[in-house]
Amino acid sequence: MRLEGEFTVQADQERAYQFLVDPEQITRSMPDVEEVEIEDENNFTVKAKVGISHIRGTMVMKLQIVEKKAPVSAKVVGQGSGMASVVDMTTIFTLEKTEEGETRITWSGEMNIGGKLASFGAGGLMERVAKKNLEKFVTGIQQGIDAIKEEAGA
Repeated sequence: MRLEGEFTVQADQERAYQFLVDPEQITRSMPDVEEVEIEDENNFTVKAKVGISHIRGTMVMKLQIVEKKAPVSAKVVGQGSGMASVVDMTTIFTLEKTEEGETRITWSGEMNIGGKLASFGAGGLMERVAKKNLEKFVTGIQQGIDAIKEEAGA
């Protein structure tokens, strides 16, 4: 399943980039997170509640930031398991300054799902749930960056 989109944050490109590549900051924006274990600045594990239709449970995702091109782009790969399913994912963020002094974040994500969750199929219920969670994630990122901006007095 492939998803992509873009959104704007009211922060300069450097501040937005630093937020996106900081495991402690970015995991606060993820929906339904129960637990986070940060190994180092590029490796972290997230345990989150997941629910699709009648299947509900917990997924554990090991995530790694594999490419950093400050303050322009970052690539994150992850492998997860739980609920008799496995997930492999890759997400790429690209940042660019807008004329208004904000930052436009363009992203694309590729997920391969196997096991019980795969029965919901790309393009169907699985895609709708993924889009809903991505909307929550984007809102969390925007709010997180705004909070940092306010703390910095910008």
